[in-house]
Amino acid sequence: MQIICDNCFTAYDPPEQKRGAASCPYCEHVNKPKQSGLSARSEESLGMDSNKTMLTFMEGERKSEGSAVQKMINGKLPALPASKTWVLTILEGDEKGKRFLLNKPVIRIGRKGADLSLRDPEVSRQHCIIEIYDESVILRDLKSANGSLVNGFLVKEELLKDQDRIRLGNSTLQLSVEYKI
Repeated sequence: MQIICDNCFTAYDPPEQKRGAASCPYCEHVNKPKQSGLSARSEESLGMDSNKTMLTFMEGERKSEGSAVQKMINGKLPALPASKTWVLTILEGDEKGKRFLLNKPVIRIGRKGADLSLRDPEVSRQHCIIEIYDESVILRDLKSANGSLVNGFLVKEELLKDQDRIRLGNSTLQLSVEYKI
């Protein structure tokens, strides 16, 4: 019976001598077995495996409690800040050194038909979007084939800050802020 960590999503086998709570060998998060509240017979009739302690993303959806990013922007509309300008600079890739002024609150990045088009075969046609909510900047991956990395970490949605590095395919971009006088 494998357990999938609630914290880092690593699959591991719990120690034989321990029953109940088992800590992840990678992040040491204590994962408690899930109780479905159904009898084994009911779980079987519903096609559920009573030996599993939690669902993986492919088997079911996570509870939609909302991410920290969602909670932060809840009820806000994308808008450019009055006191500063956000700029993306290509550090690695075909167009190294090119700078893009983020002059709209929502910028779509991709290989084709995007606000910011990158000549990179590893970038999806519609790869990600950057949304500006006054002082906050958010990157959302658009289910791209190769994913979006922020400072080396694969993300689906991430709050960006000044000097963050974004890797899309073979291109690396850096977000920076310029203050208006």
